[in-house]
Amino acid sequence: MKAIIYFLAIAAFAFVSLKVLVLLLEPRLTFFPSKEIPKTPKDFGVDFREFAIPTSDGSTVSAWYLHREDALADFIFFHGNAGNISMGRLDLVLTLFEQQYNVLVFDYRGYGQSPGSPDEAGIYLDSEAVARFHRGELYRRDSKVIYFGRSLGGVTASFAAAKIPPAGLILEATFPDKKTLLSHYPALLRFLAFFSRYELPTIRYLEQVQCPILVVHGDRDEIVPFRVGKDLFQRVQGDKELFVVPGASHADQYVVGGDQYWARLRSFVERLETPK
Repeated sequence: MKAIIYFLAIAAFAFVSLKVLVLLLEPRLTFFPSKEIPKTPKDFGVDFREFAIPTSDGSTVSAWYLHREDALADFIFFHGNAGNISMGRLDLVLTLFEQQYNVLVFDYRGYGQSPGSPDEAGIYLDSEAVARFHRGELYRRDSKVIYFGRSLGGVTASFAAAKIPPAGLILEATFPDKKTLLSHYPALLRFLAFFSRYELPTIRYLEQVQCPILVVHGDRDEIVPFRVGKDLFQRVQGDKELFVVPGASHADQYVVGGDQYWARLRSFVERLETPK
C-alpha cells in the first residue's frame, strides 16, 4: 500500500512539474519572433508610413502602411509565426501593393519594433487594435477591406474579423486549431500539448464571421499539411471558396501560383460587396 501511495505521489509531482514547465516555456516554444529589421519597403523604392498603434492593454504595435491613390481595395496583412514584417513576407506585401492594393502590415508584440513578448492573448489584442485603427484612421469610404491571414496569421485575422467585420477574409496555409494541426505531428508534441493552455482556435472565431472567406493552401505544405487546410475549409460555414495551389509548400503559394494566384485573389476581391 505504501508503495502505491509513493508511486502516486511521484506521478502527481511529475505531472504538476511537467505542466508548470510547459506553461513557462510555452510562449518560447510557440512563437519565434525576430527583432532585426533588415529591409523596409523603401529599400525597394516604395514609400510607406509607420505607425505605433496603441492596444487595449497599454502596449503598442509597429505597423507599416503602403498607400496608392488608385487602390482597388485595402488589405490588412496578418503575418505568420517566425521573423517579422521585414522577413519572408515583405516580398508578398510588396506584390500585393503592386497588384493595386493598399496594404497595412504589422508586427505582433515582441516582433520587429513592437515592444513586449508574444503570447496567445496578446497577439489577439494586437490584431484587434490594428483592425480598429484601420477602421478609425485609414478607412476610405466605399472601399473594400480584406483581412489576409497567413499560417498563424489566419488565427489572428479570424479573431479580428469576428470583432471588426471586413468585406472579405483570406486564410492562407491556416489550420482549424492547434489540436488539429498537432494531430499530424510526432506523438511527443501531442503529448506536451496536453499540458498547454494555448488553443489557437481559428474555427471558433470563424463561427462569428459573416463575410465571404477564401481558403488558400498549397498541396505540398510541409508545415500545415494540405489535409489540415481541407479540414479547415470543410468546417467553415457560409460563403466560402477553396483555392488549391498545386506544387506549393508553406510559404510560396504566390510564387508557385503566379498569375493564376493573383487572378484568383482579384476575382475574390471583385465579388465582394462594396460598403454602403
